[in-house]
Amino acid sequence: MANLVLFLTFVLMTLSMARAKSTEAPKSKIALFNDQDNMGYEELDMEEIMSACNESFRIESAYLESLNDSGSFPDETDKTPKCYIRCVLEKTEILSEDGVLNPARAALVFAGERNGKPMSDLEEMAVACADRHEKCRCENAYNFVKCLMYMEIDRYEEKN
Repeated sequence: MANLVLFLTFVLMTLSMARAKSTEAPKSKIALFNDQDNMGYEELDMEEIMSACNESFRIESAYLESLNDSGSFPDETDKTPKCYIRCVLEKTEILSEDGVLNPARAALVFAGERNGKPMSDLEEMAVACADRHEKCRCENAYNFVKCLMYMEIDRYEEKN
């Protein structure tokens, strides 16, 4: 998950620089293999997804860095970054349009490491965080990711 947040930050900065220079940045894709849904191999163009979401819901890279470092946004009253998260989750099919979260899909999309440690229990964490009851889809998506980030930080960051 941290990899996705860092990747999101990198892509947002790259997109900003690319727009300023009017050059096209190379596409970044995530390859997924999903036996559970019998879908096989699939590629998600995360750059395209994030760019589309950033067109509708502008988010500063500092917000994504804060989410990665602390597990939350610096200003939780601002709805726009939360809706950006909702947009990304919907376009990656982690969140359905009717607000249902798919923990197995989240584990596939967010697979990776944090602090050099593979996150082998990501689906278990996603299941624990998926029982959301917020009526606002943006709040629902953000609180899901926030829950995942808090659990991830707690389990995979070095304790001082």
